[in-house]
Amino acid sequence: MKYKIVRIELKDDRSVILYLKSVRKSGDIVPKADLSNPVNLIEFSMQMGMAVSKRLEEMMGFDAFITIDFERYAELDLKVGDVVEIEIRHLE
Repeated sequence: MKYKIVRIELKDDRSVILYLKSVRKSGDIVPKADLSNPVNLIEFSMQMGMAVSKRLEEMMGFDAFITIDFERYAELDLKVGDVVEIEIRHLE
């Protein structure tokens, strides 16, 4: 599963928390601009504002978080915005 790192926090002296957002294809369509009169201009700006606020809300939220050792974090040189692949496997 692929995730984008949206926030990084230092948990304690030895560990780091990575907050992750699932990477999905977005099907958002930009509304068509009909700027022929002021009413249409206002309607278009409202639609764009709502689309931007939705994207900001999605960016600020997260789907998962993991804790890793600080040494491993430094070794991987992870940054906010990086895309990582997480494998979940059963341990016996």
